[in-house]
Amino acid sequence: MEANLNNYLARLHAGAWWNWIDVSAGEIYENVQVLDDTKTLPSKEECEAGIIALQAEWDARLIDQQKQNAYQSESDPLFFKYQAGEATEQEWLDKRNEIKARFS
Repeated sequence: MEANLNNYLARLHAGAWWNWIDVSAGEIYENVQVLDDTKTLPSKEECEAGIIALQAEWDARLIDQQKQNAYQSESDPLFFKYQAGEATEQEWLDKRNEIKARFS
């Protein structure tokens, strides 16, 4: 998923505090209308920085999920084989270390 102005603004305040002036004009900063006079629109630069930070947060979550999936699908089966005497402890530890390195 790619972060955008819509995602960023929606996270700033609860409720419908902003809207697009003209939907056909696109989801751009100049097309934002503040509906709630108790809220203010951050500067364009603040929005751009917020979108970058939001994307970084999402990317980190995705990597964490991929890492968890790798442990479950690759390392866990080796652990159970090790417990059953069908693989060595070192094979299991090597796989764990490989996953750690892959997602570092």
